[in-house]
Amino acid sequence: MQDIDSPLILDVRPHNHYLSGHLPGAVHFNLLDGPDLWHELPPKNIPLHLCVLKEQAETAIQLLNQHRYDVVKVTTHEELAKLELNTGAGSNRSWRGNPLLEHHADLLKCTIDSELEKPLVLDIGCGSGRDSVLLAQLGFRVIAIDNQAKALERLQISAQNWNVAVTPKLMDCKNQMDDTIELIIQQQPALIMQSRFLHRPLLDVYKEYLPVNSKVAIHTFLEGAADFGSPKNPDFLLKNNELAERFADWSVLLDQVHTLDDGRPLSLFVAQKVTL
Repeated sequence: MQDIDSPLILDVRPHNHYLSGHLPGAVHFNLLDGPDLWHELPPKNIPLHLCVLKEQAETAIQLLNQHRYDVVKVTTHEELAKLELNTGAGSNRSWRGNPLLEHHADLLKCTIDSELEKPLVLDIGCGSGRDSVLLAQLGFRVIAIDNQAKALERLQISAQNWNVAVTPKLMDCKNQMDDTIELIIQQQPALIMQSRFLHRPLLDVYKEYLPVNSKVAIHTFLEGAADFGSPKNPDFLLKNNELAERFADWSVLLDQVHTLDDGRPLSLFVAQKVTL
């Protein structure tokens, strides 16, 4: 992850050039001729140090400026050739997953009876799949569920770029409740991840149909968020202490509030189903 005060080194040259030599800490991003993966860039308040082919520099800077990124330094391919560089694929990433994954991953670890399989997580409302990729990196088998086909296409490209296996599933959990219940019964997931998505009837489904010892991890907006921006619909806003009350008969492992820079609060909630 990137410190907000230091520029992110973003290398937008063709991937073969990046593999042949890049600055230490540089992140490769296929800006000019790749798919729409803007979700893999950092927050817009992080300045960028751009590594780019000389003939593509102006276009790249204009495109980043259009997306409200501030390019504070440019190093061309020819200038890089004179510097000490790293080679091969880098493991640096410019994007963040939700704070449950970035700061509380130990609470999400699950044990299962089979030693031959990794624990399974259902990432509900996965969007473009940053959390799905991180979950796979943590050692989960991941079924990533969303009702937007385009988002799942971006997820598959990201998973390929990060060399992880994620199974995408096009499904509207809000309007396909029976299918969601059937999936949970069939797959017996060890973890439900639900980030920035809320449909209250699903909480009751988790309580009833998840197997004992499974966990839910929920990171979504609290009612105070409406004072600072969206969402404003109370259907999409948790009440304070709502999750703790709903899962009072589970073991609550984490119940905190995460506040965004713009003031909007979100839940940081992890609970485990225990034997009655």
